[in-house]
Amino acid sequence: MHIEMLQHFQQVVDAKSISKVASETHISQSALSQMIQKMEDSLGYKLLERSNRGVEPTEMGRIVLKYSNTIIKSFEKMQREMRDLEKRTHTIRINADKSLVNYSLPCALYKIKRRFPNNKYELFSSTTDDIVKEVRNDLCDMGVTNERPVAEDLEIRKIGREKVVLVASKSFGIPDAIEIEQLLQYDLIALADSRYITGPLKSELKKCGFTENDLSILFEVDAVSAVKSSIHNHYGIAFLPYSAVKKELYTGDYKMVSIRNVELYHDIYIINKPQAFMSGASCETVDCFMEMGEDSFC
Repeated sequence: MHIEMLQHFQQVVDAKSISKVASETHISQSALSQMIQKMEDSLGYKLLERSNRGVEPTEMGRIVLKYSNTIIKSFEKMQREMRDLEKRTHTIRINADKSLVNYSLPCALYKIKRRFPNNKYELFSSTTDDIVKEVRNDLCDMGVTNERPVAEDLEIRKIGREKVVLVASKSFGIPDAIEIEQLLQYDLIALADSRYITGPLKSELKKCGFTENDLSILFEVDAVSAVKSSIHNHYGIAFLPYSAVKKELYTGDYKMVSIRNVELYHDIYIINKPQAFMSGASCETVDCFMEMGEDSFC
């Protein structure tokens, strides 16, 4: 079985159409159908079936789909490493939480790249669970997250922390400083996993007889940009990493609302395989992150 078969199989499942994929990839429909037939013959199972919704995977097809993405990524990583060896360069693939990719990590990688100019860095965003899987399966060289996962086979170390701030539109009706119990009076816009409602805040709420469930969370969204859009529209206030809003604070579009006697931070962790199983370039990158610590994040 060729890797192209898996790639085309994925495309057909995504598009739910053999004819559409054939047109987009400039392959005849009959040739693409024969390619999938060869896959089915090789594996011994029917992988696709037609329905009124188009082409859909069978139960066996869903198993193939489940593993094909890992196989394709492993193949692509093998190709990159071979090209790197030929060119005497090193490509380091880093998967990280979306907010870190969008705001904190580019600054850190700029500093690391200056130290190791021959390394090439590729930065992608994933969920923490997917980051752990991809590090474990050698689909990325390391991960950077805002939460500490449970993965005993991997090295997980704190490399810094980021400040978390409560922000509102400049014209939003909230004082510049509030008591912890006053927070319950205002609508909050939260990221879907609510990770920026941190331990120190929960502790202070508990002292007043409240929990995070007492907060008035208007709705949750899955991206920092969506939270910022909601703030601009005066829907509510939000807890966000300082790096994500420092521009708006500088220009005066946002104001920072302090909670008296409460400072909020979120730890940042790096995840990697034991260094005996890593390339020299990956090891020096991890060591550089550890050495720079919080100074690496702008």
